[in-house]
Amino acid sequence: MAQPNWRVDVHHHFYPDEYRQAMQKAAGGEGGAFPGVRDWTVARTLEEMDRNGVATSILSLSPPGCRMGDPESNRRLARLCNDYGARMAKEHPGRFGQFGVLPLPDVEGSLAEIAYAMDTLKADGIQLMTSYGDKWLGDPMFDPVLRSEEHTSELQSH
Repeated sequence: MAQPNWRVDVHHHFYPDEYRQAMQKAAGGEGGAFPGVRDWTVARTLEEMDRNGVATSILSLSPPGCRMGDPESNRRLARLCNDYGARMAKEHPGRFGQFGVLPLPDVEGSLAEIAYAMDTLKADGIQLMTSYGDKWLGDPMFDPVLRSEEHTSELQSH
């Protein structure tokens, strides 16, 4: 007998095809080897949620996040992942929320993606990793991102 769905999973990884491909390329063809990553689908994640009594999952990326290529590629990958998560939420109302994905440590690209994820896609928040290379979130280089509310109106006006 299936459990009633009432739980909220606030740390639910999703794997758009392009993200899995980037992981594999970054790992020299070995990335995404875990069955849960390699075989991930929206249908399978919904089945797992139902089997475990999860009503809603908030989507976020697994490490390494959108920082596996050059800054422009990372920006494109973050946008693609954010759009993919928004489609999942739209196609399955109430089942998925979304934490916006950023191309950190690219601060300028991240500020633009915060504005897009929050204002256009209506994300539930922003996903941050603990560190980016040898830089932790407390590093002053990330101050503009951590104060992003001050910048979203500036970004929208350009």
